[in-house]
Parts: sequence; C-alpha cells; structure tokens
Amino acid sequence: MKQISLRRFQTSAQHALDGVLDAYRSQRHMRVHFVFMAANAILALVYKLNALEVALVTIATALVVSMEMFNTVIEAVINMVCETYHPVARFAKDVAAGAVLIAAGNAIIVALCIYASPGRMAYLRSVWVTGDFNDAAAMPRAVAGSLVLLTALLAMLKVGRIQGSVLRGGVISGHTAYAFCLATCVFFLSEGAAYGILAGIAALVTAVLVAQLRLHDRAHRMRTTFYGAALGVAVTWIVFGLLARPMTGP
Repeated sequence: MKQISLRRFQTSAQHALDGVLDAYRSQRHMRVHFVFMAANAILALVYKLNALEVALVTIATALVVSMEMFNTVIEAVINMVCETYHPVARFAKDVAAGAVLIAAGNAIIVALCIYASPGRMAYLRSVWVTGDFNDAAAMPRAVAGSLVLLTALLAMLKVGRIQGSVLRGGVISGHTAYAFCLATCVFFLSEGAAYGILAGIAALVTAVLVAQLRLHDRAHRMRTTFYGAALGVAVTWIVFGLLARPMTGP
C-alpha cells in the first residue's frame, strides 16, 4: 500500500512539474517571470535578507507566477470552447490578465521596499567599493547561491528542449548536477577541518554513485551525465569563489 501511494505521489508530482514545464516552454511571460525569480534569489543572498524579507519576496514572486499560470489555463480553456469572438470570453481573459497585473505590481512594490531601502543601498555601495562579500554567513550563502544558480541553469537547459521530462531524460542530468554540486560544497566546507579529506572523498563517492545509478536506470547517457557533473562542479566553484573568497580590505 505504501509503495502504491508513493508511486501515485510521484506520478502526480511528475504531472505537476510537466505542467510548469509546458507553461514555461509555451509562454514567453513565464520565462521572464522565472528569470526574475532567479534574480530575486541571488539578490536575497547578496543583500543578506532576513527570514521575513525572504518570505515576502518569495511569496510575491510565487504569486506572480501562479497568477500567470492561471491566466494561461483560462486562455487555453476559452480558446478550446469558443471558436469565434464572444464578449464574455474577452471579459474573462481581461480579468485574468488584470489579476496578473495586480500581482506583478505587488511584487514590484515589495522589491522596491526591500532592495531600495537606504540601508540596503549603503551596503551595496560598500560592497562595490571594497569587494568584500565575506562574513560569518558567507559559507551558508555560498551553498544556497550554488543551489539557486544551478536550479536556474538546469531549468533553462531542460525546458529549452522537448526531449525528456523534468525528472528523467533531457539534455543534461539534473540529479548528477545536484550530486556533484553538493559534493563540491562539502569539499569547500570541510577544507582545513579535521577529517576534511575523508568527508570530501565520501561526498565525491556518493556523487559518483548517483551518476552511476542514472546510467544504470538508462535515464541518461554517459555524455549527459558528464555534462551534469561538470555543471554542478563549475557552478559551485564559481559561486564559492565570489561569495566565500578571503576578505579584502578597502
């Protein structure tokens, strides 16, 4: 019974992700919204937003994307049932578009209140002058930044092609990319610590096992698996180099 429930949940999750994928592929506005979501996530790391600010930004951007998806559904249903122009259909489309506009305006106001405050602007100017991103939270921010940037890149790579689905197949192995991203994070986090080398080796072995499992299940070929591993390592290396590099003076 548990196995059947898990299988049903996986199937439902796959259909839901495919819905997001189809909306991203077919709607230009959805692609723009996802770019802004990734930019917001990166800015949240750079500006060192607190938990409440991150929650507000996340809710605002998620609301815009959700409204855009509902707008897409309404337009698709109307186009399916109405073969000719009808004023009620036009009214429904306009109302749906208005909902997206209100959500987008709300997101802009939230972003301006958080990112354009005097304190945030002063911090950004100091970072621009000194080049110092490092602080006590540099490592956690670097890990989060690596995962966010990797997710954005994988989304652009996987949804740009028709082959495969979100969880299986495609031009690059997302599972392998995440595995090697986390393994590289462990390498940086354990640097200089006791048993750091052993932790790095264990993480690398785990990532290799994930890659081998994707090949064994024939979810990916050797080439796409290698691309995933290379992308995961490269993204993490770059982000840690930017957000967790040694501190420099003014």
